[in-house]
Amino acid sequence: MLPLLHVAEGRAARRDQARAVVARQRDAVTRLVPDTADADVMRKEERARREEAAVLEQRRDDERRLAALGRELKEAEDRGLDLEADEAELALFLTDSPRHRKDLAERLEGTRARLAARPVAETAVDTARRRLDAATRRDTLAVDLTETEEEHRAATDAAQAARDAFQEIRQAMLEGMAARLARELAPGAPCAVCGSTEHPAPATPDRDLPDEAAEAAAQAAYEQAGEERERIATRLAELRTEHTAAAQDAGDDPADDLRAALLTAQDELAGLTAAAADVERLEDDLRQVDAEYEEARDRQGEINTALTENRTLRVSLTAESLRLRTGLDEARGGDPTLEARIRRLGAEADLLRDTATAIEQLRAATDDADTTRREAADAAEAEGFPSVEAVRSAALDDAARAELTRRARAYDDEQVRVTTRLNDPELAAAAAEPPPDLDTLEAALADADQAHQAVSSARDRARHRRDRLAALAAELRGHAAAWRPVAGHHELVSRLAALASGDPAVNTARMRLSAYVLAARLEQVVAAANHRLTHMSAGRYVLEHTVERAAGERGRNGTGGLGLRVIDGWTGQHRDPATLSGGETFITSLALALGLADVVTAEADGAEIGTLFVDEGFGTLDEETLDEVMDVLDGLRDGGRAVGIVSHVAELRTRIPTQLRVRKTRTGSALSVTGAGHDAPAARTAAPIS
Repeated sequence: MLPLLHVAEGRAARRDQARAVVARQRDAVTRLVPDTADADVMRKEERARREEAAVLEQRRDDERRLAALGRELKEAEDRGLDLEADEAELALFLTDSPRHRKDLAERLEGTRARLAARPVAETAVDTARRRLDAATRRDTLAVDLTETEEEHRAATDAAQAARDAFQEIRQAMLEGMAARLARELAPGAPCAVCGSTEHPAPATPDRDLPDEAAEAAAQAAYEQAGEERERIATRLAELRTEHTAAAQDAGDDPADDLRAALLTAQDELAGLTAAAADVERLEDDLRQVDAEYEEARDRQGEINTALTENRTLRVSLTAESLRLRTGLDEARGGDPTLEARIRRLGAEADLLRDTATAIEQLRAATDDADTTRREAADAAEAEGFPSVEAVRSAALDDAARAELTRRARAYDDEQVRVTTRLNDPELAAAAAEPPPDLDTLEAALADADQAHQAVSSARDRARHRRDRLAALAAELRGHAAAWRPVAGHHELVSRLAALASGDPAVNTARMRLSAYVLAARLEQVVAAANHRLTHMSAGRYVLEHTVERAAGERGRNGTGGLGLRVIDGWTGQHRDPATLSGGETFITSLALALGLADVVTAEADGAEIGTLFVDEGFGTLDEETLDEVMDVLDGLRDGGRAVGIVSHVAELRTRIPTQLRVRKTRTGSALSVTGAGHDAPAARTAAPIS
């Protein structure tokens, strides 16, 4: 009986255990199936979830394809960024290249224009060398001239001394002529002078008389001294002529200044010679710039084509990615990822399977426990016990009671420990917290994963851009290092060009190089013009060269260096030539023209300008000034020049000896010559003058 009772109790315990398992399992599947669902329903739900998981397993390829598309799209984007950077670099080059070419072309044009001055520089070198040679000859001849003048003075003194000695001997011989004749007288002999035979008082010398040999020697010494003096005088005249010519060629400048001027002219010529090499280099640079520009244009076309293909590829990859992502989003439903949905479906299927199994086990355990209980009740009734409990009560002994007591104490101790632990504040606070929302946490995890992927992509793009910028920065530093020497040379050439062109930023005198060169010649012209202007203006006006801009240059962007000022000797004021009256302007212009003629004559190695023509302007002169001007022109005629005056002033007819008159007629102009050598007008008909 007891074994059967123990079996019934064991089976009842297993039934209770299975019921507890089913209760826990039903609590777990409450959100999946109704509380009243049996094992068959749970098996059906399990199959449905496993079938859906199997279908989702097939979408893993789409997920892998989506990841591959993401990598391909990133590579295409990186390639697009590289192409865009290359396209921007080429666009910048194509924008800057024309400006660079323009700068090179302007530099080439400026260098070629500078080379145009090479003949002038060569002429300047030849002129400076000729003047330096002349100055060297002038200085050497000056020393020789001084020595020769000393020799000439000495020779002159010696010739004069020899002449005095010769004259003294001759005078002595004349004075002692009577004594010499007296020595030749003989008593009764006739006198060679008077023919008398009587010599009552023959002359006697008061000193020793020189003989003819002494006279001849003195005469020879005198003639030799005279020849030596004439020889030295001839040499002195030659030296003076050579010195005058050399001084005229060299001017008044010291030889050191002329030597410095020659070095400056040679340096300028050397610079122009070097500019020829610059022309070739600049032409090569222009050709290279043009070639690089064409190459860049071709490269830009290739890059634009590649960019178009890249954009098309990115659009295609983006569209495919969107299609796959849409399908995967639909497939995963509310789950953050497809894998999470597959895991969830598998876990739910396993849970439904375990619950169905537990329900089936509970059903079997219940059947076994009921069967065994009925068998135990039947056995107890057969044994005379009113119930199974009575049998169990009867079966207890001391050991069983001791065991029950021990178990009761153990249960009490366990209850105390559990109660103490449940009264822990931390556990009580944790139990009071609401249960976690797993769906929300899983969605937050998915968002965090997406944000992490976006940040990783941005980090990769930033790293690529950083590396690209570092490479471009290194390339830019290389180009800048190559550019700096050229920029320094360009700045130097620009400053020299600005200095030569009179740019006030670097040339405080605002004087062009051409004006600077012409200023020296203008000073010579002004110096020559003042000799005649002083006479024509009765000593009132003197011209002065100034580097300041003239009145005609004010208000424009002109440069100075060729300006003139008039010093009024009556007032002591400096006047601008524009303030002169018409007559004063005429005599000033005439003085400048004559001064220019003098300077040109000096520059032409003394070749005279034989004829001068003065056209109009006399009508602006008063009578006194006209007299002064005519005196100056007469002075030119006295120097051997022919001076022609073109004028309508009637008063000049009485002042000009030879005249060529022009009379207008219906058929043309008639010419007649009057004056010296032409007693009557000789009229000739000239061709009509239009």
